[in-house]
Amino acid sequence: MQVVRPVREWLPPQLPLTQWDSILPYVEELKSSQWKSFSDFYQWIRRLNELESAISEAAAWSFIHFTQNTQDEKSRQAYEAYIQEVQPRLSEVRYHLYKRYWESPWRVLLPEEDFLNFNRTVQNYLALYRPENVPLETKAELLAKEYNEIIGQLTVEVEGKHFTLPQAALFLESPDRSRREEVWWKIHEARLAHAERLEAIMEELIAVRTQIAHNAGFENYYDFRFRQLGRFDWTVELCHNFHSLIERSVKRLYNRLLIFRQRSLGLDQLMPWDLQVDPCDAHQPLRPFQTEDELISKGIEVFRQIHPRIAEMVSYMRSIGHLDLFSRPGKAPGGYNYTLQESGLPFIFMNAAGSHGDLVTFVHEVGHAVHTFQSRHIPFMLQRDYPSEVAELASMSMELMALYPRVFYPSPKEQAQAWFQQISRIITLLPWVATVDAFQEWMYRHPSHDRAQRHRTWVELYRRFHGERVRWPEGTLEVLWHRQLHIFEVPLYYIEYGLAQLGALQLWHHYDQNPKATVEKYLYALSLGYLKTVPEIYEAAGVKFFFEPAELDELFRFIIHHLKKLRSILQANEAKS
Repeated sequence: MQVVRPVREWLPPQLPLTQWDSILPYVEELKSSQWKSFSDFYQWIRRLNELESAISEAAAWSFIHFTQNTQDEKSRQAYEAYIQEVQPRLSEVRYHLYKRYWESPWRVLLPEEDFLNFNRTVQNYLALYRPENVPLETKAELLAKEYNEIIGQLTVEVEGKHFTLPQAALFLESPDRSRREEVWWKIHEARLAHAERLEAIMEELIAVRTQIAHNAGFENYYDFRFRQLGRFDWTVELCHNFHSLIERSVKRLYNRLLIFRQRSLGLDQLMPWDLQVDPCDAHQPLRPFQTEDELISKGIEVFRQIHPRIAEMVSYMRSIGHLDLFSRPGKAPGGYNYTLQESGLPFIFMNAAGSHGDLVTFVHEVGHAVHTFQSRHIPFMLQRDYPSEVAELASMSMELMALYPRVFYPSPKEQAQAWFQQISRIITLLPWVATVDAFQEWMYRHPSHDRAQRHRTWVELYRRFHGERVRWPEGTLEVLWHRQLHIFEVPLYYIEYGLAQLGALQLWHHYDQNPKATVEKYLYALSLGYLKTVPEIYEAAGVKFFFEPAELDELFRFIIHHLKKLRSILQANEAKS
């Protein structure tokens, strides 16, 4: 794969942009430069874009290095220095430079369609910026960083060995129920040991974020953040419609899966340590890979069968060291694909330990990476910096397309198990998304709530969308939300997973019937970056962003049909053995 890295046209090639002193001269030049023609104005925009892209990539690397080892003092200090010294100044400078752009008479000569979202993003930033919020935003980021540090250093001891939480989670797939229970309690207790501080962090975040909203003239942080996220094409009504859909349709399907799980495992009562073991074959949990190299190599073959270009992208990422996939002590929790804005390249970070869930995470992040590659040709960062509801369509669609090649699961039984797990995972995710989204809305619309009210509301919302078939030990469900890093780190960013999942299910329906045409539409949609509106990008992929209940009922019938077919395959295999 030939990847041409952009060459700086204005900034010195090797100029480091991690210190404000090295950035300031170029900021001053952008502030003072005069425009005598549209050509001068356009060159100024290109220079602003070059500076923003270069700073963004430097910031990305400081974050990546910190999350790779949260216990490394040098990386921690570098990341803190960016948050405390560069980012606050950058927020102020961005306001003044965006204001220059917005007020320029030359702006109207830019192609309106190409700069639609560029202009909406700039206008939104100018409307929301308040200088008094800059130190508050810094404080919120440092609190979120503390959450990452706390979770990243957690380990549990099993059979005399220490495991990170992602590694320990593999024991929750064991056929030995007593072992599952033992490890589940150890993981819970590891988190619980820090519960007091996590609750305090959340309370500090709510106070800080509420003040940010008030400073910007908003009644609450929920309304402020909804706009800050650039949700230009939809309103909170869509969130509430999604909640209603989960309550009306998905909750029933989710509980049917729980009944199947309970019966398959022969249990009188489902407990939380029964939710990860494979109900299709508890004695043979799926272990699709053992090493990072095996995950990457087999993954490349999967992507080659979907589309050769995708395989080339992942091979290139491996060749330049942009894949950090296995769990180890000190690593921050979770997984992500980080777009490096200057080079236009992706970096994938995750905490694999060998489970099917890890494979899904890898495929998910590759979907994001493909998005980065497909849109890197677009010249301006604000034209390719697509919102999350678009980004997650790319990743969640890839999860489903990647299950068709029989690379990780060559046997029909394993393939059926993997499909059953994936569909179950989706049906399980949707109620969780609704719970997290509704919980965050409640927290920020009622910022003066106390800890007991917060716990009670979380439990009520969880049961609203999940039901009560699982029995949670006393005091455990109340703090389950601690495990969701988005609540701490990227507030309100979670409903996008649910909206994109509905789009991905539609795309899967099309792929099942016509894979070649569907993947071409998929790649084309990703190549649009953020040059179109969200509904238009979805339409380019062949799916709808705004959902109608009747259409989704048909989609759920398609899902149920597949679940029944998979169950027949698994039952036939069980009869043979």
